[in-house]
Amino acid sequence: MNSEVNIHIFNECSGSHSHVYPQILVPLQETMKIQVGDTDYEVTPQELCFVPAGMVHQCNYIGRLLVLDLSEGMSENPDAVLLSYPLIVSMRGQIMQLVELIQAELKQNPDSRSVRYLYRYLYSKLIENCAAPSIRYISEYYHLPITVGELARIESYNVTYYTDWFKQQTGFSPSFYLRCIRINKAKELLVSTNFSVMEIAVMVGYSSNSTFTRAFHNITGMTPKAYRECPCFKQSV
Repeated sequence: MNSEVNIHIFNECSGSHSHVYPQILVPLQETMKIQVGDTDYEVTPQELCFVPAGMVHQCNYIGRLLVLDLSEGMSENPDAVLLSYPLIVSMRGQIMQLVELIQAELKQNPDSRSVRYLYRYLYSKLIENCAAPSIRYISEYYHLPITVGELARIESYNVTYYTDWFKQQTGFSPSFYLRCIRINKAKELLVSTNFSVMEIAVMVGYSSNSTFTRAFHNITGMTPKAYRECPCFKQSV
């Protein structure tokens, strides 16, 4: 399986450039001055900077810099549309702990697979920082029965307006977005646990194996069983 993230520590960063993939930049020593698009930012060692794919950025920074390059494939996740603009996030609580764990793991083993799992969790925390309440609700409670009416009430919108608003925010309808979130969680469980397909179906919010299998096939083009058995998705222990 291709890596979803490349992680480096540089001693300096300079010049103006862009990437086809998003980046997370974490200055580890001094405050970093960076221009992303037309906006200037100052990022302290207690903050991180998210740079969206394709956005020109320029910095002249001398000092240790943690750089996390997100693969193009991971940015196709429906959540990724929420990170389509630059973001400066204070590294407090879990975000700080995750960055510290990533640094420690890199120092011990630069090729560690654990770093990639830590990164994916860090990415999910960034989503939580910028997502609207109803979108955060889906990410947290995807395993429960969720109706569009319930989501609309969270934002204090009527259902018709909320559906249009949600599509503007994410590019998807609420029901399709929820389905994608559930199937993405199921994919993780299929390759990283020994739970049965039926158990995973229940864990991600489906009451029957057949309904789960149809939804999974609709999103991935494969059955859950075929996905789990495919060598390209197997994870080494």
